[in-house]
Amino acid sequence: MSIKEEPKLIWTKVRKFPRKTKSFRWLYEGQVLNNTFHGFGILTKIYKDEECKKFYAGDWINSKRSGSGQCWYDNGDYYEGNFLNNKRHGFGRMWYRDGSFYQGLWENDLHNGTGLLVQSNGNRYEGQFEFDQKHGDGIFYHVKTGQIQKGYWVNNQCKSSIIQDTHWRQVTSYSTPYPIPKLDPTINDNQ
Repeated sequence: MSIKEEPKLIWTKVRKFPRKTKSFRWLYEGQVLNNTFHGFGILTKIYKDEECKKFYAGDWINSKRSGSGQCWYDNGDYYEGNFLNNKRHGFGRMWYRDGSFYQGLWENDLHNGTGLLVQSNGNRYEGQFEFDQKHGDGIFYHVKTGQIQKGYWVNNQCKSSIIQDTHWRQVTSYSTPYPIPKLDPTINDNQ
């Protein structure tokens, strides 16, 4: 009776050229199992001028990003967190090029579940997301006006909420955009 050996992970370098463009080539350095990226590995783009840009560093299963990793996108965005089948999935953090930031749960590359979104203008939403949209209970912090909006969102639209001034309201440089209406002196409430 023969004992079946477990396949062993090996560390290797693999150079691949993309099919659609010859402007760069891929360099994979990492663990391989049965000729697939499997285990920890780093995928880098090497351009014709020999400039190198790291694309992904993290866990692989059958040549797909799966597990914990970091990804650098061409547009300047950066993500660190969990992946499943090449998509952001599970807990992760994303720094966007425009200065906004998201931390929370992902599903199939979309914000889905509990999360925190800080917009580039400083406004912040903490609450539930569904398919990349604010959806469910949440709190929106209006930084310019110094107000907190607690409510219920559906498809990025607030359907019901309460707005309160924050304790730091006195230090904001902008007045509330909801002015108190002027009274009409010709109306007599005693009639």
